[in-house]
Amino acid sequence: MLDARQAQQAARRAVLRASDEKKKADLAKKLTAADEALAQAEAEAAKPPTADFARRKIPSYPATSSGRRLALARWIADAQNPLTARVAVNHVWMRHFGRALVPTAFDFGTQGQRPSHPALLDWLALELVEHGWSLKALHRLIVTSATYRMDSTPDPAALAVDPEDKVLWRVAPRRLEAEAVRDAVLYVTGRLDPARGGPELDEGRGLDARRRSLYFRHNPEKRVEFLAIFDGPSASECYARTHTIVPQQALALLNSALALDGAAALAGALSKEAPDACAFITAAVETVLSRPPTPEEREACSAFLAAGDPARARATLVHALLNHHEFVTIR
Repeated sequence: MLDARQAQQAARRAVLRASDEKKKADLAKKLTAADEALAQAEAEAAKPPTADFARRKIPSYPATSSGRRLALARWIADAQNPLTARVAVNHVWMRHFGRALVPTAFDFGTQGQRPSHPALLDWLALELVEHGWSLKALHRLIVTSATYRMDSTPDPAALAVDPEDKVLWRVAPRRLEAEAVRDAVLYVTGRLDPARGGPELDEGRGLDARRRSLYFRHNPEKRVEFLAIFDGPSASECYARTHTIVPQQALALLNSALALDGAAALAGALSKEAPDACAFITAAVETVLSRPPTPEEREACSAFLAAGDPARARATLVHALLNHHEFVTIR
């Protein structure tokens, strides 16, 4: 109908601009035809919608493919094309170490930054290709390397020489990704649903659903608020995530039903296994922080449990451990 209306308006303008009477008469006939076409289009648009439609007048597709898409795919994955493997390696490295070998992961061209370790990037790219483009083999190679297993504790002498860790002498601590934070709260409190597959989850159920965060609906207009606070992925671009430290992150773990209900559930379960206060403290710290409590922590926790109602104090202690910086930090 839009085309018919535009054609009618063009015919009307042509009639108004015509100076010759004969030409104006010919244009008037075209205007009449355009009016009829517009009236017919409006009548068709006013009819109730149906499943009937007129097929577009296009030639049928050939029985055999031209092979152009296959040729493009083979060129992209060709061993003689180093760009694809280098980009893949750069993204895998970035997700393991928190930063990429090429800082501008979105731009490998002349406008992007040069790799911090070009020889390492090329070697890993070659390993990826020679092992049949196996990402599992690449992950295994990286996580079993001495570089990945470096201590995160800073060394004063090394800090003085290389404060930015350019030569990878330590693993810089970093916060868990948003999905991992939410899933970790559910997992350590024994409430994570490990089922695979199924329909997407409504973004409004971020605090009560027990499915993994992977299954939530995610687009620019519909995002889980809890994940957005912890720098969830951007739906408009997928090169790298931003990392921020804002008060809302601490408040989300402190006040959300996800953490409060989980703390109560975990405290109840641990109390049955370790009714003694000392044993409960050890079990709580090991479950949440994956390490035994220090003597100072044990003393402070014992004093806290002895000062209030036992059940409530234990739930509050677990809640405090869920808000510990070590719980959301990779070291």
